[in-house]
Amino acid sequence: MKLTRRGWFAGVGALVGSWLSGSRAATWTEERSSNSSLSVDGFRFVHMTDLHIQPELKAAQGVAACLHHIQSLNPKPDFILTGGDLIMDALQQGEERASMLFDLLKKVFRDHNSLPVYHCMGNHDVFGWGKKQGVTEEHPKYGKKMYMEKMELERPYYAFDHKGWRFFVLDSVQPSETELYQGGIDGLQMDWFRQELARKPKEMPAAIVTHIPFITVTVLPDSAKEGRFQIGSASMCAGAQQMAQLLADNNVKLALSGHMHMVDEVSYRGITFACSGAVSGRWWKGVHKGFPEGYAIIDISPANQISYQYIPFGWQAVES
Repeated sequence: MKLTRRGWFAGVGALVGSWLSGSRAATWTEERSSNSSLSVDGFRFVHMTDLHIQPELKAAQGVAACLHHIQSLNPKPDFILTGGDLIMDALQQGEERASMLFDLLKKVFRDHNSLPVYHCMGNHDVFGWGKKQGVTEEHPKYGKKMYMEKMELERPYYAFDHKGWRFFVLDSVQPSETELYQGGIDGLQMDWFRQELARKPKEMPAAIVTHIPFITVTVLPDSAKEGRFQIGSASMCAGAQQMAQLLADNNVKLALSGHMHMVDEVSYRGITFACSGAVSGRWWKGVHKGFPEGYAIIDISPANQISYQYIPFGWQAVES
């Protein structure tokens, strides 16, 4: 989509102003024992996104190292929430390669993790949309079917409850007539989401996770071109303003995302929008634009206050 400078500031000036003045800058630390005084009445979980697992570049070893780092935290997280782009990749690969990558992902988690895991789908987890390697729409596992089969899901979006919070894992990867994919929520899923929000007790706080962000400042540094801001439809989800209002109206306090391989934390309409870097950094080739390989720790206090921090796990890339 193309936005004029005037249109941009009219539409999201309040958002950027809020981020610059009100929210703290994204930071990270090497410490594993952060917030060790967390009350037993609160809880902790981890958001690890953009794993891009593959046999190459020691990616599987990197994911395993990240999982061990997570499990060494004190306090230990209650669960892991992934953020999509679990494999590298299914979009433009044949069935054999794509299936092998999902199996590799499951093996690494099975062998190196003891925590509950809730997976979210990313664009690289969609099979065959690139229509290469002889894959067509007639393939029985085309599109999101392979992901759902491998993850044992009836659909690529769902909800779960944990200690008084409701978590919505959403599918933000949609087909596009001009690109491989675009960011957004399809109509059927949005109907389900609205119904689930209506069923949720109003006082119950909630969180969402999408692969592609609804609101992020990570797109801004590279978006000013030829006197206007230009943000691709694959970089952010469509309908961000409407989604932010829907979340605010339904006591959704946290919106996690990935996709950008960069870290930010934006406060808007009383919601924390956080983009959690990448386990793979620069796709297992080192630091990406100053953001190292890592994951996010989210601590929820007994009063439902949110503490967010990005933690590198000390990975050394084999290629940079």
